[in-house]
Amino acid sequence: MLSPWYVTGFSDGEAAFTYSRAGGSFGLYFAIKQREDNREIVEEIREYFNYVGRIYYGKEAQPTSNSGLTKPSAYYRVTRIDELKVILDHFDKYPLQSKKKLEAYKTWREMVLHKLNNYRKIDYNKLRTLAEKLSNLNSKPRAFKVQKR
Repeated sequence: MLSPWYVTGFSDGEAAFTYSRAGGSFGLYFAIKQREDNREIVEEIREYFNYVGRIYYGKEAQPTSNSGLTKPSAYYRVTRIDELKVILDHFDKYPLQSKKKLEAYKTWREMVLHKLNNYRKIDYNKLRTLAEKLSNLNSKPRAFKVQKR
């Protein structure tokens, strides 16, 4: 069995606390994606979380005009709102250490709790505001050019 702090540390570097939006609704999820040769750790993390969520196995795909080569992968994803509570319980007890990931988690946590606590009366304006904040926290910094002198 994995150490709780190992799961937190691994997630600090590899996990995503994010959402998808279709129409007016928001799907919240926790995810970890690894190359196929690291699938064992993905399976162990799912076991650590008492088997909530699912693991999807991606196949190799040849490059297209829109993307490069896709290597085989293992993708762990928790999407059901009742199962996300297990994820919250862990990270509330064993907090993330990196500042940016912790801020993203806190924003995502607020979204999960809003959906949990307001099942029939979800304030989608509040979720949109939080989603925008989360998108900004999750975005990668733009590459910058080094100017020659």
